[in-house]
Amino acid sequence: MPKTLNFEHRGQAKPHHQGAKEMLEHINEAGITSQVVDNISSLKAFVAMASEAVYVLGYYEPGDGGGGVYRRDPNDVTTPDNKGSVIVGENGTYRWKLCQTTPYTLKQFGCKGDGITDDTAGYLACLSTGLPVHIPSGRYKVAPIGPAAIYPEGREPNRTSAVTLSTGQNITGEGASSELIWGNTTKQAFFRVVNAKNIVVSGIKFTGGYSAIIIDPIADGSVDDVGLKNCTLDGQLIGLLGGRQYALDPTGSKYCSNIWIETCDLRNIVVHGMVATNCNRPRATSNNFESFTGGFCIDFSQGTRGGTISNNTGNNVLHFCKIESSNIGLSGQPLLPDAATVASRDCVITGNNITGIQQLGIFFNSCTDKLIASSNILQGSFTVAISIGSVTGFKHDGQIIISENVLKLLSINATGIRSQLNTATQPPLIEGNSVSGGSIGIDWQTPQARFVGNNIMSINTGIQISAAVKNIDLLNNHITASSAVAGTGTAAWKGLRARGNTINVTEWSFYLGTIGSLGFSEFFDNSVINQTTRTNGSLLINNPSSTRFAMNTFNLPPASGGSIVTIGSATKCSLLGNISTVGFKVAAPDATTTAQTLNNITDASYMA
Repeated sequence: MPKTLNFEHRGQAKPHHQGAKEMLEHINEAGITSQVVDNISSLKAFVAMASEAVYVLGYYEPGDGGGGVYRRDPNDVTTPDNKGSVIVGENGTYRWKLCQTTPYTLKQFGCKGDGITDDTAGYLACLSTGLPVHIPSGRYKVAPIGPAAIYPEGREPNRTSAVTLSTGQNITGEGASSELIWGNTTKQAFFRVVNAKNIVVSGIKFTGGYSAIIIDPIADGSVDDVGLKNCTLDGQLIGLLGGRQYALDPTGSKYCSNIWIETCDLRNIVVHGMVATNCNRPRATSNNFESFTGGFCIDFSQGTRGGTISNNTGNNVLHFCKIESSNIGLSGQPLLPDAATVASRDCVITGNNITGIQQLGIFFNSCTDKLIASSNILQGSFTVAISIGSVTGFKHDGQIIISENVLKLLSINATGIRSQLNTATQPPLIEGNSVSGGSIGIDWQTPQARFVGNNIMSINTGIQISAAVKNIDLLNNHITASSAVAGTGTAAWKGLRARGNTINVTEWSFYLGTIGSLGFSEFFDNSVINQTTRTNGSLLINNPSSTRFAMNTFNLPPASGGSIVTIGSATKCSLLGNISTVGFKVAAPDATTTAQTLNNITDASYMA
C-alpha cells in the first residue's frame, strides 16, 4: 500500500507539505474526502474507495513540481491514461483527473526539464490536451517529429511539426529559464497551427530546431491572431514561419491573418527570423535580431497585405527586411502569376534601428500598393540600404514613401537608396532622409520620383539617374559629393525639375552630358559651391529644349570653364537672373534662347 495521509475531516492531522495543506483545506471544506500521496506511481496504486480526491506531492518525488489535486471520476471507465491530466489506476477501475484552474504544466506530464532526459512524450501528451500549458523553469529536451509536409515543385523544405495547437491554447513560460531544446538531428518545429485562432506563445526560450512555430492553414483551415511574445529564439532555421498555404495547398485554404512576433530576442538564426506569405496584417514589432548570417530578419512575401514592421533593433545581420509580391521561379518568373492574388498591400516599416547590416537593409519588390519606410536608422557595410525592385510581369499601382530615414553606409561601394521599379504609375516620394558614406547616395532607375529635403553626403555621386526621366522633382535637397546629380544613358528626358537645392561638389553639380536631350525642365534657385577648378563647367546638359535656368547661384573658382554649359543645341530655353563667378557657355542657341538670356550676373567674386 502507498503511504498516505488521511484528511477525511477538518481537525485531523495536517499534511507535511504546505501546498497540500492549503489545497486539502478547501477540498475538505467542500465535504470531499481527500488524501495525500507522494507521486504519480503512488496515485496509480491507490485503491482507497473512500477518497474522492488525492493531493499528489510530485510526479516522481515530492516537490519536483509535477504534483496536483486529482479527483476520481466514478462515471468514466474508458478515458485512456495520458500520463498527466488523466491517470488510470493499476487495476484499470479508477480514473483520476487533474483538477486546477491554472494551466497544466510540462512537469505534471512527467517532463524532467534537466536538459538531458528526452521529455518528448510528456511534452506531446501535455500539449495534446488542447488546453493552455505552462512551461516551468527548466531545460526541456524535446523532438516532436511528425510526418513531412510535401510541397509542390519542392518549393519549401519538407518540414512540419507533430504538435498542433488549438484555438485559445496559450503557451506560457517564465522567460529565458523556461527553455525548449530541440533534441534530434532532424529539424522540425516545436509548435504548429493549422486551423485555429487566438494563440499566444510567451516567455519561452527556443533552442535549435527548424522553427519555434509553423503556421500552415491547409485543408480548408484558417488562422487568425497567432504569435510569439517575450520569447528568445536561438539557432532555428526560421524563427516563425507563417502562411505557407499557397505552397502547400494552392486550391484549399487561403486565409491567414494577424500572425505576429513581438518583443522577442532572435539570435543566430540560419535563414529568416519571421516569414509571412500571403497573410493579412502580419506584424513584427519591438524585437531584437542578432547574428543573422543567411537571410532576412523579417520576410513578408508572396502577397502579404497590410504588414507592419516597427521599432525593432538588431546587429550583425545579412539583410533586415523584405516586402515582396511573389516567390520567384528558376527562370525569374513569379511562381504565382495571378497579380490580384499575390499583390502586397499597404506595408509600413517604421522606427527600426539596425546596425551591422551586410547587404540589404529594406527591400521592396514590385506589385504593391502603398509602402512606407519611415524614421528608420540603418547602418552597415551594405550593398543597398533601401532597395525597390521589380518582378517581371507585375506593375506597381500604388505609392512608395521613403521618409526621415538615417542611412549610414560604411562601405565605399554601398548605395543608400536604389529603385529599379520601371512600372510605377505614381512617383515615389523620397523625403527628409539622411544618407552618409558609400559610393552613391541614391541610384534611381525609375522615370518618376519626388526627392524632397534629403541630406546626402556620398563619396562619388549624390543622385544618379539612369532611367528615361519623365517626371522627377529635386526639391530642397542638400548634397555633398564629387558630383551631385548625374544622368547616364542616351535616352531623351523631360520633366526634370531641380529647385532650391544646396550643392557642394568637387566635380559636377549636374552632369547630363550623355542623355539624348532634356525638355520641359527647370533649374531654379539652386545654390552650387565648387571648390575645385572645373574646365568643363559645373552644370552640363546635352540638347536642352523648353528648359528654364533661373535664380541659380554658382560659386566656382575664377579659372573654371563655365557654370551653365550646354552642348548640342539649345532650343526655346531661358537663362534668367542667375548669379555666377564665371560665365555661361550655351551651344547653338536659337533666337528664343538668346532673347531669354536676361538679368544674369556673371562676374561675382569667388568666395573660397
